[in-house]
Amino acid sequence: MPIKWKKAPRFKPAVILKKIDSVRSTNPGILSTPFSDFELADCLPALHSMLEFPATAAEVDVSNLVWSGLAKVGKELTPETFLAAINQELKDLLATKEQTYSFLTTISLYSGDIPKKLNILGTEIHFLLGDFAPRFHSREALLRENPVPTPPTPHHYCKVVVKTKAKSPSGAVNKALRALDLQRALWCLMGNPSMQITFGTPAYSPINVVRLGSQHTLHISTGERATDVIWYEPGFVETNIHRIAKPDDVKRNSRWALRQVAASRYGERLISALIRYVRALDEREANTAFLRLWGAVEALTTPGQADYEKTVQRCSFLFKESDFHRQLLEHLREYRNANVHAGEESERARTHCFQLQLYFANLIWFHLQNARFFVSLDEANFFLDSPANHEGLKRRLDLARKAVRFAA
Repeated sequence: MPIKWKKAPRFKPAVILKKIDSVRSTNPGILSTPFSDFELADCLPALHSMLEFPATAAEVDVSNLVWSGLAKVGKELTPETFLAAINQELKDLLATKEQTYSFLTTISLYSGDIPKKLNILGTEIHFLLGDFAPRFHSREALLRENPVPTPPTPHHYCKVVVKTKAKSPSGAVNKALRALDLQRALWCLMGNPSMQITFGTPAYSPINVVRLGSQHTLHISTGERATDVIWYEPGFVETNIHRIAKPDDVKRNSRWALRQVAASRYGERLISALIRYVRALDEREANTAFLRLWGAVEALTTPGQADYEKTVQRCSFLFKESDFHRQLLEHLREYRNANVHAGEESERARTHCFQLQLYFANLIWFHLQNARFFVSLDEANFFLDSPANHEGLKRRLDLARKAVRFAA
């Protein structure tokens, strides 16, 4: 399946491409340097948003793909010539032979509480009891030679090596982080506090108890650097090493959750929501964390649309005291709207994050527990639209029986 333009009539890629065409060279394969900074900085993300990428591009750095596609267009830059160029770039990239990479990072977790090795999403994750192997000596040199604007990771963080195969360094990093963040999401669901009360100055620290270190590097199979690029966490805040209270229970529940994700017919949606959840609560600024977490909830309750009424209804249905929880969700919905539309920043934002985390957790566990039952996310949401009272459920059952008789 090729890359296509989204069908939404509000998108007009020809307008964006015309602006890009005005700042590029007329020679094929060359873009003007330097660019008209503000114009191009606006154009590239907008162009990216107008494109629909196939599943085969999941491990590709699509931002680089957009850039390289533009660079390969000839003299005439139109929606048609750009699509042809970017699809050829994708085809060439997918034809590239895979290489084995090792992604090196650290994590705020005690290694004795977790398995030494996990296999997740086509990767092999190793949690080390000590330092990285000597063959990765180039990591320290790389970090010295290319300082990045983030504090160094404390030495006591657990060292992690993610082995994976990919067609490019950026693809390897994306794949490694996706697998590691999926596992982190499960640990955080089971380990994050349900609430924290602070007195005086608000806490400016992420909620997640299991967080990545500040710097990540990529290496080839020999241990040498795969690239001089360093990936880093710009908002890194040092945290204490997390000790899992019941390691055996967490290991068992993590394995079960991953099996359920694999069994679900909409497993990719669940993976995406879990990753959005954990990355949201990596944010140190609580208002930003709240908005990103609300997006993770919407991805499961109203995918592709912002229907706040449905989000509230579907989340509250999961609780016996549905009326009470509906009121709490309405309060969170109101805060979300005030935050977005009025730029309001509340000192209570961190509390709101904990409240919203409760609803995300119940929502994701519901989907995992029913992973083998529902055939689609739409069907699961149809179930969550059920009336919350006995009379309403009985009436729906009567209507379903009548429909069965009518169709017979």
